[in-house]
Amino acid sequence: MLLFLFAVALTADSLTYLPMIRLTKNYISLLGIAAGFVQIWAVVQLLRWKKVGVTLLVSSAIVILLVTAINEFYLVLKINQILISMAMVLLVNFIMFGILYLAIRPVWKNFK
Repeated sequence: MLLFLFAVALTADSLTYLPMIRLTKNYISLLGIAAGFVQIWAVVQLLRWKKVGVTLLVSSAIVILLVTAINEFYLVLKINQILISMAMVLLVNFIMFGILYLAIRPVWKNFK
């Protein structure tokens, strides 16, 4: 359930780019929004004991990190703000992957 909450939080954060997309016509942010919804779907797959959920979760986290980096370099001129934003995304992803690892390690053989 914690993974699901983190995935929803990242998706809600990515939805804050919608006004920026309308104003700047920067459509790369749509990838971040889509990746957020993929993360939610990945957690649902993990709850259904599907191994594909791990792959989806990792790949969508990488896409979200890259889109955040691109958007921050596009919007913010101060390096310290960019680093703080990237560090927050990395921290949330590391927490998610830590929870994932601890949760599925003992029951990995049950996944299909």
